[in-house]
Amino acid sequence: MAPSAALPELAHFLRTRRARLTPEAAGLPRSAARRLNGLRRAEVAALAGISPEYYTRLEQGRQRRPSPDVLDALATALHLDPDARHHLHRLAAGTPGHRAGPGATALPAVPAATLRLLDSLTPWPAHVVTPVRDVLAWNDAEAWLLLDYAELPPEQRNFAWFVFCDPRAPRLLTDWEKTARGNVRRLRHALAADPGDERGHRLVADLTARSGRFAAFWEEHDVRGPATGRHGFRHPRAGRLDLDYTAYVVPGADRLELVVLTADEGSPTHQALLRAAAERRPRPDPAP
Repeated sequence: MAPSAALPELAHFLRTRRARLTPEAAGLPRSAARRLNGLRRAEVAALAGISPEYYTRLEQGRQRRPSPDVLDALATALHLDPDARHHLHRLAAGTPGHRAGPGATALPAVPAATLRLLDSLTPWPAHVVTPVRDVLAWNDAEAWLLLDYAELPPEQRNFAWFVFCDPRAPRLLTDWEKTARGNVRRLRHALAADPGDERGHRLVADLTARSGRFAAFWEEHDVRGPATGRHGFRHPRAGRLDLDYTAYVVPGADRLELVVLTADEGSPTHQALLRAAAERRPRPDPAP
């Protein structure tokens, strides 16, 4: 399907999901003469129990408020996972988010209690991010593992920016594409939840202009909320490190996340983190 940046978000999302779902996955036969990889509009409509004309209007952006029952039927027909199903409902509802004001682009403050918790997590790397992946705070273990974000200009202290624009990222990340796609999915999720986020829209425009890979991933319209998972790193001194990450949502209107990376106790990665923490620990002054 051709890029469709001007298409309404709901229509664009439906088109990308339809293009990705094969007839076999949907339980439909594939004829020998079929050239289309994804489903036809009429096939999605039939699976969802709605008219082809109505579904066509949805994909063309001419029908903007489908009912919750129709959305659930479409989500089932298109085999959407829970994040994508929620995203579909949110796009259809037209969630306005907050309205941009004079201070709307200022980065939020991290609660003092969260900062204390962040500093206490050694040897585990940890950081606090906004929904659009701006890094607001990090501990010493995070700086050792990846980078000290204080070295970057404030506008570049962002995970998506780092992954797509910093030449160190492909060297440090063992699965660059997985991490890159994950950041794009989180950006989609954040901007659907808060369409008035000026910082987020500027970031997407900047990354689209700078990176063809970002532009291609963004067009796929994948979405994902806070989650758990695993990242692999190539540390210049410690070698290969594999860490599980969990995003904890910090209570409050800013929807901040405390992300902590851990490893199994006694594993090579855990041992490397313990050694690094010991090396960073201040040595006592010699006795007089």
